[in-house]
Amino acid sequence: MIQVSELHFSTEDGVKVLEDIHLRVDQGELMVILGPAASGKSLLLGLLGAQITPQRGQILVHGRNVGRLGADKMLSLRRRIGVVPQGFMPLPRTVRDNIVFKLRALGNYREQAEEKVLYALETTGLIRKQGSEARELSSIDRVRLGISLAICHDPLLLLIDEPFEGLSEDEKAEVARLLCRMNTGHLSILVATRGPVPTGLEMSRRVRLVDGMVKGA
Repeated sequence: MIQVSELHFSTEDGVKVLEDIHLRVDQGELMVILGPAASGKSLLLGLLGAQITPQRGQILVHGRNVGRLGADKMLSLRRRIGVVPQGFMPLPRTVRDNIVFKLRALGNYREQAEEKVLYALETTGLIRKQGSEARELSSIDRVRLGISLAICHDPLLLLIDEPFEGLSEDEKAEVARLLCRMNTGHLSILVATRGPVPTGLEMSRRVRLVDGMVKGA
C-alpha cells in the first residue's frame, strides 16, 4: 500500500524535519507511528495522504508516485484515503448530517449516501447517536465520528493523527479495539501518537520517529 524511500523534508528556513525516511506498509496492515510532539508525525501523515507535496525522495501510495501525479490523478488518489486530523472538529450539524454532507460533496446520490452513512455509523458504534449534535458529543464519540467520516467513502488507506488525545485509559483501549476490528481485508491503517500505545494495539507493528528518522521500519 505504501512504499517510501529516501524521503527528506525541511522547513522554509532550512530546518530538517524528516531525513532519509524509508517505510513500507502492506495492504491490510495496522501500523502505529510513535514520536514526541513536533517530531514530524503529522507532516509524515500529510505526505502519505497526498496532502503535502514531497520535496525530495519517493512516496508510492497504492502504486501511485505522489510526487509525479497531475491534479486529476492526485484528487483521485486522495479519494482512496481517509484522514482523521489531530484535534478533529465536526461541522455544527448532527452526526448523520456531517457524513451526508461529505458524501454529497464527493458526488454520491442520496441513496448511495444513505447506505454509506449507515455502514460508517454501524462500524464505529455511533448508529444510536446519528441525530445528536456533533459538537456536543463526548471526546470518544467525537473520535468515532472522525473515523466514521474518514471511512464513509470506503478508502483503502486510513490515516489517524493522535486519536487518543484527551481520552481516559479505558476510552483509549476502546478506540484501539475499534481500530483492530476495522483492520480486516483491504484497509490499511496508520495511527500517529505520542504514546504510550494503549491496550488493544499490542499486535500492531510499530515504528518510531526519532530525530526525523524512522526506526524499526
